[in-house]
Amino acid sequence: MNRDVATSLAWIRTGGVCGLLGIASYLAAAFAPLPEVAAYAAAFAFGPLLGIGLVGVRHLLALERPGPLVDIAALFGAAAGFTVLAMLTVQQAIFGRSAAAIAAAGETPDAQVLRQVRTGLDSVHLGLDVAWDVLIGTSVLLFGLAMLRQPSFGRLLGGLGVTLGALLLGFNLWYFPTPPADAGAIDWGPFVALWLLAVFVQQLRALRRARARLAESGTARGVTD
Repeated sequence: MNRDVATSLAWIRTGGVCGLLGIASYLAAAFAPLPEVAAYAAAFAFGPLLGIGLVGVRHLLALERPGPLVDIAALFGAAAGFTVLAMLTVQQAIFGRSAAAIAAAGETPDAQVLRQVRTGLDSVHLGLDVAWDVLIGTSVLLFGLAMLRQPSFGRLLGGLGVTLGALLLGFNLWYFPTPPADAGAIDWGPFVALWLLAVFVQQLRALRRARARLAESGTARGVTD
């Protein structure tokens, strides 16, 4: 098998699996009653797994229409994955250290000072949270545009991607520096997560078509299911 062909197929498969694992880790960290270390591991795995998943989406889309659009979408997606990792690690470090310091201070005046310090530090991870939303919103919007004429995804998934990406971007920019959920507005993040879940499932289903497309292009002789 041609090395480039094998690499593309491996990225599509690996990206789909990692993307699904990333969504699962997100749900586990958010909703499952996990021990503290396991909860940290699930939360911190989400971003890198998501970034790998979106690089896999890029490889699938590039089979039909390679070009800057899918490359830029993947770049924003990978950046989003590592930004959310930075946001979560900073957030949990602030929460953990602040809680320990406040507990140690007891009912002394120092405890109130420490609470005020923590409130100020919250702006650090909240800013990173908005950066993550802007990056993933841009990635979803661009991937949605690329999917509109792609038979592997189609107009429905593509149109939803464009709409959800634009809503996520618009709400975060409108309410900045306050995250939309904290401002009492709609948080489009969970809807984007559901869209990503559908994309990664479809990505794995599209492997057969990807092999056929590579064979038709003349670059994948001998490639079989």
